[in-house]
Amino acid sequence: MNINTICLVLLVIAAYLNLYLSFNKNKQKKKTKLPISSKEWRQKVEDENFKSWLSNRQRLKDKRKENPNL
Repeated sequence: MNINTICLVLLVIAAYLNLYLSFNKNKQKKKTKLPISSKEWRQKVEDENFKSWLSNRQRLKDKRKENPNL
């Protein structure tokens, strides 16, 4: 076997290996579909925080009415 033939075989093996690894990488990068978008999630959290804030505010108002010395 000639040295050029050995280099050619190694080059072909490297090319196929590179193609296989890049195909495998693209296959793993596929995004999973989330059940809820980040914008919807943020709105949901903000709504929950606002409702919690309103209930705490109302509770504090009720406490002040019960005990005016505070």
